[in-house]
Amino acid sequence: MLNKKNEDKQQKNIATSFHKLVPNMMTIAAMCAGMSAMQFAIAERWEAAVISIVIAAFLDAFDGAAARLLNASSALGAELDSLSDFLCFGIAPAMVLHLWSLHISGRWGWIVALVFAIAVALRLARFNAVSKSEVSNEEIKNGFFTGVPAPIGAGMAILPMIICFQLEDKYISDLLQSPFIISGWMLLFAGLMVSHIPTFSTKQLHLPSKMVIPALAGFGLFAAGLINAPWPTLTLMGIGYVSLIPISIFIAYKQKN
Repeated sequence: MLNKKNEDKQQKNIATSFHKLVPNMMTIAAMCAGMSAMQFAIAERWEAAVISIVIAAFLDAFDGAAARLLNASSALGAELDSLSDFLCFGIAPAMVLHLWSLHISGRWGWIVALVFAIAVALRLARFNAVSKSEVSNEEIKNGFFTGVPAPIGAGMAILPMIICFQLEDKYISDLLQSPFIISGWMLLFAGLMVSHIPTFSTKQLHLPSKMVIPALAGFGLFAAGLINAPWPTLTLMGIGYVSLIPISIFIAYKQKN
């Protein structure tokens, strides 16, 4: 009888341990998506490259939530998440955009790609230098991120590509693909990622019970748009986020004063 109890306990421990690996599995899947984005870019499969980065961003958004929900947070998971973020949102978009546009300008294009990747590394290092619980508590208290988060910075960097996928006018498409425009756009968001400007955080949002159904309906509409019309949906998301930056700065300034 005692042996049977011990066996059941061991099986339960094995099941629990595997259960807690789910967030880390999501992080590794995000890393695979980031690596695949570069492989697709080398093969000039630009749409697949962009989709891979978007998938990595969604996985990154949910792996932390899964870790908290499953009580599976760990030092290993935290370090793995930072390495994944640097690969998926620093190296991958820099390489994709270099192969898509920046390589035309030679060494200067490569410098821009390096600056973007370094900006992501500096942002992650700044975040890791402070206790993550302290950072999280400060964000929840204030309702703002410090600077643009790395996944959003990567998404904004590839926004010109997403817009180009929808353009039929070759002249406008070639103009938007110009390494000078792409360089300026990437440097802008590289600066925003390492800046101290406040940007909206959703961590402080708490939905009242009567808003749960409308929120789920809105998410369903968003998911339907992402599946059936991914490029217009992502474009609207990018434009909406850019328009919110000055609003977040204004609200944060008003709160302080």
